[in-house]
Amino acid sequence: MKNIILVGIMGCGKTTISKLLSEKLNMPVIDMDEYLEKKYQLTIPEMFDISEDYFRDRESEACLDMAQLDGYIISTGGGVVKRKENRDILKQAGTVFYIDRPLDNIVSDVETAHRPLLKDGPQKLYQLYDERHDLYLDSCHYHVDNDGTLDDIVNKIVEDIKDKIHNIKENAKNKKNSIDEII
Repeated sequence: MKNIILVGIMGCGKTTISKLLSEKLNMPVIDMDEYLEKKYQLTIPEMFDISEDYFRDRESEACLDMAQLDGYIISTGGGVVKRKENRDILKQAGTVFYIDRPLDNIVSDVETAHRPLLKDGPQKLYQLYDERHDLYLDSCHYHVDNDGTLDDIVNKIVEDIKDKIHNIKENAKNKKNSIDEII
């Protein structure tokens, strides 16, 4: 296993969980949306303003970039699973965890102003979940419910991969490629 990759609907906790995993496992973390913004010098909403296809094309390129990494925790965007090629790339790039959080919890605490696909209101989240749930399941090695504490889910992920963590860390030490080299 090369990387730990988190997928799931927006607001499910991928970014927060990836940072906690990074601290616990002493591994670098990369947020794919932040990577895209740095690489293309545009915000996610600006990319969507060009077109959703424009954004999705950049996102697919980012998946290929992420596949070059070893020993990272990668937090993906919520729609990365829309393209089969992305699902396949991510599954080969590491162990993929689908973070599945109850939608009512997400609606109660997600700031929609920074979520281009939620500009029409939170009911869109339910529609997106219905459209993407099976795609998340298709993309993952592990399906993890995020319905407890953050410590619970982080410990669950660590438990699921504890035998592989040593190999990830060793690969990271022996590899020279880093995120800065692929931008």
